[in-house]
Amino acid sequence: MKKTVFLSFLIITSFTFYSFKFTSHSNLKITVQDIKQLKGNISILIFKSAEGWPNDYKKAVFAKSIPASSNELEQIVKNLPYGSYAIAILHDINDNKVADKSIFGIPQEPFGFSNYPKLTFGVPDFEDVAFELNTSNKEIVIKMMEI
Repeated sequence: MKKTVFLSFLIITSFTFYSFKFTSHSNLKITVQDIKQLKGNISILIFKSAEGWPNDYKKAVFAKSIPASSNELEQIVKNLPYGSYAIAILHDINDNKVADKSIFGIPQEPFGFSNYPKLTFGVPDFEDVAFELNTSNKEIVIKMMEI
């Protein structure tokens, strides 16, 4: 009887650990829409905290630059741990590796953020664009904007 109880406990604990281990990461599908000019590169940056947000690619948990070859692109990021994230996207049309701005600081190239924040002056705060990643698969759609 003790062996049966112990084996049952061991099996239940193993399944619990197995489930936890494999459901604490997610695959994130990012769809970028409204790419108007098919030149340059689309840069995707994913941040897990406000540190480095939104320009310091070295502080991003994911950074990738993709040629702008169609009006919509998809990027799948696999095995992201559950948590809060924010996405910043820049269309570097002239491919100079810089987010071009006017002398007044107004962006001169298209951009996008997760959660479609209301834009006022400057870049939205991390908290305004953050979303929870807490399922095994999630899709985020971001439409490029211009000012």
